[in-house]
Amino acid sequence: MEQKKLFEDLLDILKKKLIIMHDKREENPQNTLRALWHNAHGNRVSPINAEKLELPILTILQIALLEESIENRLQGMPLAHLTERQHFMGMDFIVGKGLYIPRKETELLAKSAIDCIKKDFATEHTTIAIDLCCGIGTVGLAIAYFCRETSVYGSDIFKPAIEAAEINAYHFLQNERVSFFNADMFDPFESLSLKNKTNLIVSAPPYISSVKVKQMAPEIANHEPQEAFDAGPYGLSIFSKLISIAPEYLCNNGYLIFECGLGQGEFLANRINKNKHYGDITQIHDENGNVRVLKAIKIR
Repeated sequence: MEQKKLFEDLLDILKKKLIIMHDKREENPQNTLRALWHNAHGNRVSPINAEKLELPILTILQIALLEESIENRLQGMPLAHLTERQHFMGMDFIVGKGLYIPRKETELLAKSAIDCIKKDFATEHTTIAIDLCCGIGTVGLAIAYFCRETSVYGSDIFKPAIEAAEINAYHFLQNERVSFFNADMFDPFESLSLKNKTNLIVSAPPYISSVKVKQMAPEIANHEPQEAFDAGPYGLSIFSKLISIAPEYLCNNGYLIFECGLGQGEFLANRINKNKHYGDITQIHDENGNVRVLKAIKIR
């Protein structure tokens, strides 16, 4: 009964004081408390999975740890950095402090890529996918996990992210089919004989302008790396490189699929359309009708 009262009291505090960012809508006071409760007990779990588990009995020391975690959360530390877990595509990824936290909105990119592989490359003995700006490996590892005949190569310039991606590859038992590189975009793949042989290139690159990055909420600015958001003066710097170089690696009828920011979709679709190597450009909308993913096929 005492632990039930403790849960109710702490939940009341979170309901009154917890501020949830708009891009973390899967979090709420109830599953936040459940995730931190399990974390205090030694079971690291995302809030989504914490909803499915019974609450363990906590010792006095564990209660103190729980209360400290709640205070840290109320002061703006991201929940994923406290639990070291983030739910993405039904998978609980390991996320260390200081790393970019994958957003649920990026699941649209992962689902689009997985659907593309299953529909267009189902008869292929082996499919090759490249994940650029891969972060902790969420999209690439989701592809490997759900498409068992796919070999995935990922790159990111932020070394701690690549280290986490490699940890997650072992965590999901995908390390034999996934390779991650601490390098810029296509740089590590020039020597791997992937040119004209890659079926799919995916990317969730930075797409926020430098000015807006400086204006981000403290929960993001103080805890997640700037490299994961800053895309230069206009928020478009990486897209140009992505669109222009991808055809060198894609096989004929291979796909470029990438995430873009709000309001960028139509402009980038026009940019792709001007490149003679692409055809059949598809704008993929989120649940609110916004273009958040673009898909284009290499035709020559």
